Amino acid sequence: MLERLRIRNFALIEELELDFRTGLNVLTGETGAGKSILVSALGFLLGQRSSSELVRSGARLLEVEGSFSASGRKIVFRRELDLKGRTRAFLDGRQVPVSALADAGAGLVDFHGQHDHQSLLRAEEQRALLDRFGRLAGDAAAVGKAWEAMADAEARLGAARMSEDERERFLDLARYQLAEIEAAAVKEGEEEELQSSYPRLKNSDKIARLSGEAYDALFSDEGSAVELVSKAAARLADLADLDPALASLSDTLSSARISLEDAASELRAYRDSAGADPARLEEVIARLEKISGVKKKYGTSLPEIEAKAEELRARLDSLENAGANEAALSAALEKARARFSDLASELHSARLAAAKKLSKAVEAELGGLGFAQVRFSVSVEADESSPCRSGIDSVEFLFCPNPGEPARPLRGTASGGELSRVMLGLKTVLADADRVPVMVFDEVDTGVGAVVGRLVGDKLARLAAAKQVFCVTHLPQVAAFGGAHFFVEKTVKGGVSSVGVRLLDAPAREAEIARMLGGKRRSTDLGLKHARELLAESVQR
Repeated sequence: MLERLRIRNFALIEELELDFRTGLNVLTGETGAGKSILVSALGFLLGQRSSSELVRSGARLLEVEGSFSASGRKIVFRRELDLKGRTRAFLDGRQVPVSALADAGAGLVDFHGQHDHQSLLRAEEQRALLDRFGRLAGDAAAVGKAWEAMADAEARLGAARMSEDERERFLDLARYQLAEIEAAAVKEGEEEELQSSYPRLKNSDKIARLSGEAYDALFSDEGSAVELVSKAAARLADLADLDPALASLSDTLSSARISLEDAASELRAYRDSAGADPARLEEVIARLEKISGVKKKYGTSLPEIEAKAEELRARLDSLENAGANEAALSAALEKARARFSDLASELHSARLAAAKKLSKAVEAELGGLGFAQVRFSVSVEADESSPCRSGIDSVEFLFCPNPGEPARPLRGTASGGELSRVMLGLKTVLADADRVPVMVFDEVDTGVGAVVGRLVGDKLARLAAAKQVFCVTHLPQVAAFGGAHFFVEKTVKGGVSSVGVRLLDAPAREAEIARMLGGKRRSTDLGLKHARELLAESVQR
């Protein structure tokens, strides 16, 4: 579970530290208050893409830290981002790549954003959800590798059949590209380190001048700070001999003199080391340009560049050995095709079995979300004439909310509110399969009214019996089911906007539910009475 979240300088949040509970945690607030900022901050912490625009106006660095408990141990995630878009990630105090936060977080938290239900309309997402439910990731990965092996075998055979001139052209290009990558020899963190040192080198003359002026004013000039404080300390020491009550003040000033001398010594050392180094500056500029050129051609990150190099090595190997034995290459291709076909057929059978179970499970969940006689099914059709990396299957979610009508593809049938509920039903089913301990829903109740909202709240509460659930909601019927209720509020002070979050006690919670029911800032007696009834009903369900 997520035990604590600490946020500093994230968007409109200046400083915030929250402790969370197990069960259902709901977040509410007026429209425009920034209810989703907490979800965004948690997503940033767990490796989602970032932009320097997230840094609070007037701040230089944002920081988000989260403490999780899982399998009996505590895990601390921390991530920083500065105004230049540079980010640092830490796991249990150790600096790691941002991808490590994402990998570790994937097993802890499942997000459902405001528009994620729209992803249900994509065929590839439907196939991925089916594989996730059926725990077929390993099988799908094996099919993907078989597809790659088949594609490689086809490329090798094609290379063997191309003309000598063609092969030489491809060889020259691949050798040139690989040599360029290897010559660049980009290292992990090198670009960030160079970008950090560049401003100091570029402004070395100014740095040397300013640090020298500061040192002179502090120590070497006539009437310097050290000289003046030393004189004052000597006079005060004489005074302390006459009046012991001034002994403490005399000691304080003597300590100040020592501190100033230490500061002057450090500043002198900094000044002496801050001289211009044109050769190093040229070296840094050239290196940054080299890295930038390689990134433009071969990948935006070191892993992408390394993957491109491996791809080029494989291509070179294929081209250099292309003419060895066309018959052997043809046989290898047939073998690769047969393996892909076998694995894809096995995956197809497994998907059919998983589709039946998923259809039944989701249909049962939708029955508790306001669909009286809903039909939901997962269609899996094999098409061996159009194989791809994910196999030979076309996966389609079919949906029919009204009896007497045929089930049709979800993408052309469900409304926004229906899609939200279908996604909640799927998430509930997948939660049992995945065993992810924390689930985050950002307005999963979009497009539903009060009656269905109560069903959604009940569903979330039941889900929270086995998991920690966070839900950003605008419906009082959903908020009433929360075990912990957090109120998000935007304030403006001195022309500066800030977002704050606080845990509501029982009276404050009644007032907030009443506000949500009536849409007014000040709760009436009737509104409070209705709120208490709603809260009491949620406890009884």
